[in-house]
Amino acid sequence: MQANQKMMMSLAAMAVIMSVMIMGTNGQIKHIECCTTVSTREITLPITGFKLQKRNPPCVNAVIFFTTEGPRCSHWKESWVKQKIQELKKIQLQVWDMKMNSTDSTPLSTASPYNSTSA
Repeated sequence: MQANQKMMMSLAAMAVIMSVMIMGTNGQIKHIECCTTVSTREITLPITGFKLQKRNPPCVNAVIFFTTEGPRCSHWKESWVKQKIQELKKIQLQVWDMKMNSTDSTPLSTASPYNSTSA
């Protein structure tokens, strides 16, 4: 009888914990999508971008490279990773410069309300 009572108490406790977890996510189930392990192997696939991931268990410190075949988790201390990040940042800066220096944009008016000749 006492074992049955303990099992019922355990089930009730689990139900309460599950309810709190669900309420804490506003009824939405959140999937943690992050790197929980990293590789030191150099990526040979075309890399289209990256993002840095900070440690927040179960997630680990990592550089997430976006490749043509999906994201890859790499160890942030690898020399090839640091070099690849510098290359990608340089490309990103060049693209940004091209956008800022583009002649396609409409120039702002040079007229100033302080230099107006109208009375």
